[in-house]
Amino acid sequence: MSDANLRRDWAGAVGCAVLVLLGGGAIVAAREFSDLGAVFPRTIGALLVVFGLVWLGLFALGRTRAQAALEGSSLRRAGVAITMLAWAFALPPLGFLPASAAACAALLLLSRHGRWTVPALLIQALATGVLLVGLYVLFQHVLRVPLP
Repeated sequence: MSDANLRRDWAGAVGCAVLVLLGGGAIVAAREFSDLGAVFPRTIGALLVVFGLVWLGLFALGRTRAQAALEGSSLRRAGVAITMLAWAFALPPLGFLPASAAACAALLLLSRHGRWTVPALLIQALATGVLLVGLYVLFQHVLRVPLP
């Protein structure tokens, strides 16, 4: 194999192919939903298919390259995965806003490298609140996704 062929992002190509299949599956599965209930899976499925195919096209043209290995803490990455899993299980009993607020707080703690200052804490709390309310409005009222 040539050196250029070894640097191509084969893992990314496989991942995109899987996402194209998942997106297509979401579109097909959404046929059984009501018109309003199908908006979200159709939208996300279509985006997965379109962007996955664009990326696969770039891969076929040789326009992608494998990325260098990531540096950083594996414990932080594991903490993010555990937080997201806990959030998913906390949604039904707690509801969207309380579970999401707790998950966002945990993610902020995991991602913070420097010292906390009062202004930074206030800005991040405000931004998190705006984000959560915005997501709630988007999912509940625009995409018509029933939230717990």
